Amino acid sequence: MAETTVTIASPGGLRVRPASRIAQEAKGYVSDIRFLVDGKEASAKSLFSLQMLEMSHGKEIVIVANGHDEQTAVEAMARLVESVVV
Repeated sequence: MAETTVTIASPGGLRVRPASRIAQEAKGYVSDIRFLVDGKEASAKSLFSLQMLEMSHGKEIVIVANGHDEQTAVEAMARLVESVVV
C-alpha cells in the first residue's frame, strides 16, 4: 500500500473538470486508488464518487493506492491535485 497527503491549493477546489481529469487518469492504473477527505472515502476512478467528497480549497486529501503500480499511481494523483488551478 502507498499513501500520501496533499492539500487542495486551488481557490475553486476540485470541481467537475479537475475531478474528471483525476478519474480519467486513475483509470489508467491497475491499483485501487482511494481519496479520503474529512472521514469520507471515494474511488479515484469514479467521477461521481469524487464529487461527493466536496473537495474545497484548503482541505487535505489522503491518497491511498493498493496494487501492482500503487506508488506510481499515488504520485501521479498527487501531482494532478497539486497542479489544479481553477
